[in-house]
Amino acid sequence: MSTTLNNADGKSWPADLDLAARTFWERPFAEREKSFAKLRAEHPVSYHRAYESSLLPPDEDSPGFWAITKFEDCRRVSRDVESFVSGQGVLMEDVPEVVTLATTSFLAMDGPEHRQVRGIVSQAFTPRKVKQIEGWINSEAKGLVDDIIGLGEGDIVDLYAKMLPGRIFAFFFGVDAGSEEMHTIMEAAERMLAWDDPNCALGRDALTTFAEEADRIQEVAMARADHFREHPAENLVSWVVNAKFEDRVLEDWEIAAFFSLLGSAANDTTRHSIGHAFRLFHEHPDQLELLKEDMEGRLDGAVEEILRYVSPVQHFRRTAVKDAVVGGQEIKAGDKLVMWYCSGNYDEDVFEDPTTFDILRSPNKHLGFGAGGPHFCIGSALGRQMIKATLREVYTRMPDLHLTAEPELQVNNFINGIHAAQAAWTPSK
Repeated sequence: MSTTLNNADGKSWPADLDLAARTFWERPFAEREKSFAKLRAEHPVSYHRAYESSLLPPDEDSPGFWAITKFEDCRRVSRDVESFVSGQGVLMEDVPEVVTLATTSFLAMDGPEHRQVRGIVSQAFTPRKVKQIEGWINSEAKGLVDDIIGLGEGDIVDLYAKMLPGRIFAFFFGVDAGSEEMHTIMEAAERMLAWDDPNCALGRDALTTFAEEADRIQEVAMARADHFREHPAENLVSWVVNAKFEDRVLEDWEIAAFFSLLGSAANDTTRHSIGHAFRLFHEHPDQLELLKEDMEGRLDGAVEEILRYVSPVQHFRRTAVKDAVVGGQEIKAGDKLVMWYCSGNYDEDVFEDPTTFDILRSPNKHLGFGAGGPHFCIGSALGRQMIKATLREVYTRMPDLHLTAEPELQVNNFINGIHAAQAAWTPSK
């Protein structure tokens, strides 16, 4: 049995291991990883009190959660859909059920309902359509470098990292690049998933931040959905609203929930992965030189290592619906389990020298897009393509890009976010 039984009340962890404390998530990623390393070694499945949430503040009776920190245990929980479900919440923090339904789409569904809704959405990701999207991505990556290369300096997150997925998701929503609607989606996506960060909350409480920003995304999406039902076009909104699976189409609330998920989770995670890529190659110039020596041969490996090293999505949750054993620890029906991808991606039993950033790492079967099972990330290929197009365009045409100040990071337990990164490069036309 796990030694976590000594902490069954979840209240006696020292500060450096207290995942339920908001102050834990104010610490830098590298410091948090040292804590996760200790948990992996000594308490791989550990029980913690309810998180000090500002979304739905816990009371004395609020149940805690099991922290799953090992790679294989994360895979086990993610893939055992008979024992562990998503429909009772996917975040470490509790959220009112109505908000979950309105914002997480098939992420928070199980069984036939999940299969049907995901099946409809999957119709928008046929090989032909994915190929078309790849063309948009490559074109926009080139155009963005055209726009900024002459500047020579600036916030590379603002100028590029958030703009590439922003423009691509503008296409997805059927709105014009550079339009007010595009900026609404980009801004709302960042704020929605960073409810604990003062820069994104803007004085609002966390639940209001989450709900209001989701509503802004959905307002744009539903206006475009109404239009493209009558006037089909080549964009994701049109593909989704007109798709069928087993003679079923999405209802309006399901469309709104899907585009809330797409505009936030897919947009925001890609933006932060790109921002961290610039940070990582600044901090590891030897790896940048390796990439530039054989750009096409090493691009795919670089993308995978960025996703492993950064863990853009740090966790997802499941709820046990039957008694089970995970990592030697007894789990009871009704218990919450939080799979820490950011810990599994540094598991010493899976990755040799995991704290080293190594674009030649092989194999590299990380948890950057989840731990498998029916909830694997439907947009993983698109996220990879955006990072790949970025590395190719930026480091071919702006090869001396480097940061000129410490990057500004988000306070966030869900997304590993980066607000800003001042950079410089040799300008050219």
